[in-house]
Amino acid sequence: MYFGRIPRFSPSFSLKDAITSARLIARPPADAPRVHEFEQEFAKFIGVKHAIMTPSARYAFYLILQAYGIGAGDEVVIPGLTYFAIPSIAVTAGVTPVFADVGLRTHVLDPAAFEAAITSKTRAVVPTHLYGTPCDLDAIGAIAKRHGIKVIEDCAQSTGARYKGRRVGSFGDAAYYTFGLTKNMTTLTGAMVTTSDDQVAERIRAEIDSGAPAALSRARKEAVTGLAMKVATHPFVYPLTLHPVIVLGNRFGDDPIHERFGEPEVLYAELPKSFRQNRPRAVQAAVGLQQLARVDGLNAARARNGRFLDEHLAHVPNLLVPAYPEGAEPIYMSFVVHHERRDDLSAALRARGVDTTTGYMNDCSDHPLFPQFRRPCANAAEIKRTQLHIPVHPSLDERDLAHMVEAVRSACLALGRAA
Repeated sequence: MYFGRIPRFSPSFSLKDAITSARLIARPPADAPRVHEFEQEFAKFIGVKHAIMTPSARYAFYLILQAYGIGAGDEVVIPGLTYFAIPSIAVTAGVTPVFADVGLRTHVLDPAAFEAAITSKTRAVVPTHLYGTPCDLDAIGAIAKRHGIKVIEDCAQSTGARYKGRRVGSFGDAAYYTFGLTKNMTTLTGAMVTTSDDQVAERIRAEIDSGAPAALSRARKEAVTGLAMKVATHPFVYPLTLHPVIVLGNRFGDDPIHERFGEPEVLYAELPKSFRQNRPRAVQAAVGLQQLARVDGLNAARARNGRFLDEHLAHVPNLLVPAYPEGAEPIYMSFVVHHERRDDLSAALRARGVDTTTGYMNDCSDHPLFPQFRRPCANAAEIKRTQLHIPVHPSLDERDLAHMVEAVRSACLALGRAA
């Protein structure tokens, strides 16, 4: 119980993970055995032949494109609503990103929009399971098969989610994941590629093995940050520490959480050398193995909280709640609502003790980084304008959820009367 002060997230990083990190940073073992063990267990978890640990999801995407020979002159269909780094790295690889719209309430790739975006140059599609919601993989897979297009699943926010009983990441030709501190599963830093294509796995592994190992200083920094986050979001600590800092920052137009975990939105003229100098270490794999044993339980708690919010916010005036493709089994990485007065709603919820965020996702179809690739995506634009993330993390209990539902309801009613 957060005593009426509810943080936007609670990290999966635990005291046990911190102890493991400290031990393996202080006395680093050989990296390969532990990394390969984590890769094998992750491949089993997803239900594919191969998993290759990578420094980041954007580098993983780049390596997948390279492994399939997708480059200059080729097009890849990408959802209009996505993280800037994915179309950015496509441009770095010489690929043309072709944006396709998403569902207004599902937030994931609209199969009809995907098919409409296909040309003779289309080589791949990136169904992004945004906010932990699986895409309509049957429809997308069928369209891709008809046109001879590779399916590269973006599972950065959906580790463990299922579509019709199968884990996402096992449907396409390849997939990538990321395990940052704010994700539902963390390895401090790092990411993963999964595939059942032997040649693709061999090519990607060769690239990773040729790189230099990551400096342990970064893992040390992330472990300290993860433990600090865990303490700061504890129910007895958060109301007295982090929440007042966030409220004060918001008054001055700042978001301390976003500033810590956000990054400048840039295009890379060429792949940064640092991408190849961060080969995953044993400490990351060890934390990953511990997290993998817990992720289904944490996801189940997220799903339970998400379903409660689905039910209790469905009829709140002027509020649009999420929807999910048929067959999707979301993990509720985020719970995203929409309101015409999004900023006012955010302020009203903050006054009631509920921290919120507008998130990191952009309408990349109309983004200053990609003017030459601009393509109208009406739903992506509307989502960007009206979306608000409210807490859904596993640490919430029934009293927190009840408080939050009442806060949202009363705030929406008050905004309606003031309109």
